[in-house]
Amino acid sequence: MIEVEIKVKISDPNLIRKKFEDFNGVYKLSLHHEDTYFNMPKGLRDFKQTDEALRLRKSIEFDRIDKEMTQKVNYFITYKGKKIDKTTKTREEIEVKINEIEDMKNLLKQLGFRDVFTVVKERELYDFKFKNTRIEALIDYIPILEQHFVEVELLTESYENIDENKELLFQFLESFGIKKQESVRMSYLELIVNKLMGK
Repeated sequence: MIEVEIKVKISDPNLIRKKFEDFNGVYKLSLHHEDTYFNMPKGLRDFKQTDEALRLRKSIEFDRIDKEMTQKVNYFITYKGKKIDKTTKTREEIEVKINEIEDMKNLLKQLGFRDVFTVVKERELYDFKFKNTRIEALIDYIPILEQHFVEVELLTESYENIDENKELLFQFLESFGIKKQESVRMSYLELIVNKLMGK
């Protein structure tokens, strides 16, 4: 699948929540993600250079409103290809649900894959119907960056639909006063690395 994804930095998450509600957005659930990224074994290709990513995710689902809701834990392994265009984070994505994350970590390390960094994300998932298309939007908080973001995405199987889906997502974001120029193309990992390096 190809993930057409747009991310923007926001300064006031409460304002965005209010705009989402006014736009008939439906709050679905909250998520705590712990994403551990791996690089290839030494001597093979470097994901930093090729703009690829291999990630193990621990995903905890909960309801920020209904505190009695039972938390649900899922694990995933995800490969992301290099970004396809110059304005968004659109890229090929292959995601597989797994039952045991520690065994998978150990397997990757035994094969020589190198643990790079773990990114923690606090997320709120909203569901929208926009121009007869279902769009998922996330309000993200990245503790190490001390910043909030909005992410919107659509999945497609065809490269031919990328531009159409991109334009639809930009139109959707414009409904909340978010402009195309505000799109952040770097991944959270890249943003964190830049911060740690003082860039």
